[in-house]
Amino acid sequence: MKKYLFLFAASIMILSCLLGKTLVTASGEERESGYDRYYTNIEIRPGDSLWSIAERYRANSGMEVRQYISELKEINGLVSDSIEAGDSLTVVYYARQPGMIPSEQ
Repeated sequence: MKKYLFLFAASIMILSCLLGKTLVTASGEERESGYDRYYTNIEIRPGDSLWSIAERYRANSGMEVRQYISELKEINGLVSDSIEAGDSLTVVYYARQPGMIPSEQ
């Protein structure tokens, strides 16, 4: 009985090591691009739309415009595509350092 318990415990440890290595490798591959995720608040200007904001800030994200818009809506709790000048919007951007917003580079 002890032999089987030992084999079971050893198997679990080996599987954990293999799975852990796979997860570490996967997260390392994701960050190879050198871009980190940051957030900032912007004031919506006259003529802005979610589409134009997505075009400005989605650089280095690997997302299509529609995917980025969906993320913007989720982050800001928006249920429609309607935004108004003067309102504030939280946007996500991808850069090597904070403050290096793609639209301002």
